Amino acid sequence: MFLSLLAASVLSPAPFDFYADGPYDSAVPRPESLLHYGPGERITTYRDQERVVLAIAERAKARVKAIEFGASVERRPLRVFAISSPENIARLDEIEKEHAAIANGFADEATVKRTPPIVWINECIHGNEPASFESAMYLIYNLAASKNRSVTDALKQVIVMVNPVYNPDGHERFAVYYDSVATGSSDPDAYENGEPGAIYGRLNHYRFDMNRDRVAMSQPETRQEVAEFLRWNPQVYVDQHGQVESYFFPPNPMSVNANVDRGRLNHWTEVFGRATGKAFDLQGFSYFIKDEFDLYYPGYLDSFTCLSGAIGMTHETDGGKELNRQRADGSTLTLRNGIEKHFTSAIAVVLSAADNRSDLMASYAAYKKKAVSGESAGKFKRVVVVSEDPRPLQRLQEQLASAGVRSGWNSAPFKQADANGYWDGKRSTITFPSNSLVIDMAQPQGPFAKSVLEPGSDFEPEFFKAQQGKKKTAPEGEKYPGPDGAEFYDMTGWSLPYANNLKAWWCESAPKTELSPVPIEVHPQPTRVADSNVGYALEYTDIDDILAVYDALSEDIHGGVTTRPMKLAGRRFERGTFLFLSSHNDEDFRDKLTAIAKKRHVIFVPLTTSYPDDDRQGPGSESVSALRKPSIGVVFGRAGELAQVGSAWYLLERKFRLPFTPISSNALNGDFSRFSCVLLPGGSGASLNPKLRDWMNAGGAVVSIGRPNWAIGSSNLVDLTATKGEPQSLPGSLFRAKLDDRSFLSYGYPVSASGKTEIAVPIGGDSFYLARKEGGSIVTLDSDEKVSKLLSGWEYTDDTEKNLAGTVWLQDVPVGRGHAILFLQDPTERAMWPGLEKMLLNAMLLGPG
Repeated sequence: MFLSLLAASVLSPAPFDFYADGPYDSAVPRPESLLHYGPGERITTYRDQERVVLAIAERAKARVKAIEFGASVERRPLRVFAISSPENIARLDEIEKEHAAIANGFADEATVKRTPPIVWINECIHGNEPASFESAMYLIYNLAASKNRSVTDALKQVIVMVNPVYNPDGHERFAVYYDSVATGSSDPDAYENGEPGAIYGRLNHYRFDMNRDRVAMSQPETRQEVAEFLRWNPQVYVDQHGQVESYFFPPNPMSVNANVDRGRLNHWTEVFGRATGKAFDLQGFSYFIKDEFDLYYPGYLDSFTCLSGAIGMTHETDGGKELNRQRADGSTLTLRNGIEKHFTSAIAVVLSAADNRSDLMASYAAYKKKAVSGESAGKFKRVVVVSEDPRPLQRLQEQLASAGVRSGWNSAPFKQADANGYWDGKRSTITFPSNSLVIDMAQPQGPFAKSVLEPGSDFEPEFFKAQQGKKKTAPEGEKYPGPDGAEFYDMTGWSLPYANNLKAWWCESAPKTELSPVPIEVHPQPTRVADSNVGYALEYTDIDDILAVYDALSEDIHGGVTTRPMKLAGRRFERGTFLFLSSHNDEDFRDKLTAIAKKRHVIFVPLTTSYPDDDRQGPGSESVSALRKPSIGVVFGRAGELAQVGSAWYLLERKFRLPFTPISSNALNGDFSRFSCVLLPGGSGASLNPKLRDWMNAGGAVVSIGRPNWAIGSSNLVDLTATKGEPQSLPGSLFRAKLDDRSFLSYGYPVSASGKTEIAVPIGGDSFYLARKEGGSIVTLDSDEKVSKLLSGWEYTDDTEKNLAGTVWLQDVPVGRGHAILFLQDPTERAMWPGLEKMLLNAMLLGPG
């Protein structure tokens, strides 16, 4: 018996010890002493983690500085903890300045040599992946309290920044729910393993996946964490996740975004990967590399931080969401296992960074110098974005600034002979008008700027060839086992000029141009709307204009919209202009318009006459359609299950600032006549019932955003013919489409001489529908297979153009006095497509009645 036990002790790794790097400072409390339970015994709430990490920081002030940098949507504090040697912590402000100098490319060699690198460990961006949340407490304790020479020596060489919880709102939702039902069962059918959709802690308050948000930069947590990241300019960034079947750490598989400097990234992920692998081998932990988690989309944390100069890495653990889980082979995986592995990988990266301090700082400094000089951008030196209305450009500038990208406005026209058009692909001489937005790539965040602005895609040739050949791995039409799956982890098209539907050119040089940080004020904001006996016109070119109309109608101001152009007192008003006539409103309506003008920054044009200059189109003619007071219902799903409503919820509440009522899909079986519009997101569980049809007949508008299967079919609202479909699912790209200028859904967009305005639309998936000859197909793709429709991202060379030819992206179905407006793809997805927002707002305001 003794010999067998001895053999087992030799062959099996010892139980994992979170306190193996002693001795420890006895004044610093261990997490268990405050929690009263051990690692992995339950899921810790935000409040309890906060108690632990703040207590550690308080007792280890010489080594730890707690930095509060913001708050989540639900007002939970966001913090990072800077941990290093007492000497480094004492001069932390000085080190911050040194990092800023290096990041901006003007530090000398001596500064680079003396400045310690910063290793940033990010925990729990996905709230229902709690292993990293738990490991943060043990990581902070060990770094703060250990007197072991391996730790203290490393902290002399590096500063460690730990963000213990990126997504506190999602984690709290999950933790409170899970702890309330958990028994620790590992049975696959255990009740505790079924997280309700309404809880789904992966996402933040607005149900955004914040590990996809670094292109849109929409969420408050994203913007605040990025600002703090750019304050410190770290050299290493580890983003810890779960759950997979075996632990993942880089090197990454293809495709890797070319702007990160693929050679540099591959070198350093090999260095850190081997160090982590060695630590895992000592513990007997299994792992995998170079599979699944690519680094192409710049909206991930790892790719954004790489583009910013750090070595960004995703670490994915097996073990974490449940206290216990049964593997496919019958063995048990525990939350504690996941905590152990994240703890081990974080320590391994910190020690490796300390060992490679000099080379790491030199590599970072060289990357930043190439960015600041513009060398890393190659021929892509400058982007100029143009709009007659500066407001969309201001939002784009703000979006870029959230990521640290600098831009400016030209006060005078300038000419470049090397301008390449985004929409026509032609290289020509362009004179750019004043008040254009100019973004030069020669800046610290130049690689990130290029990655989100460049029109095309740059996949590795071997990756491109492999993905195009996937369908050939099985006979055509075979469903099982079928062809090999494509190796895309996320979307591939996001270019911001297309996403905003703005005219843009990229230039091969960036000659000195005088730029201002703010645009010239084209339309000075009046302090008060001027008097008019006739009424007011609000010209529509921006979302703020139609949002002002929502406000006016909600204030019981009566208005209409022009369905044809009209010319009054020498001024032409395009169709889609909003009118508010004095004869239709109370005496105080001008005061209300003044308040709205200040809130939305819009201009109400006073009318001096209703008599048209020519033809018969005037404010009193049949060419003005009355507007209905809006009342919006948004279907959030069924009880316990949330629809894919997060992006629409965020846009309505935070960006548009529009009132709405969140309703259950069951409400559509009752009396919902109080609503003028019902917004149906994907996964809402809605169906076409008699009450919904009757409501539309009476003037209601259903706006369906993505997957409107409930409305399609011969027995439903519209019979659409499906195309053959893609043999492999499109991973999400941007395509050229045409918007029918005759539709009210086109109001606010520039009118084209052809009657079809070119726009960019996102398309993903493998099923598409042909436009209807009978009409109502408002946004369509060119029916000619030979006309290229791809603007940005991936397509299958033999199939995609053919399968998308003549398809519909937006279908308007008149139903009695109302409408069903069907977006075949979600225009609110990730809040990434500002150029489609006018269409959505048109549907909600102009569709009813």
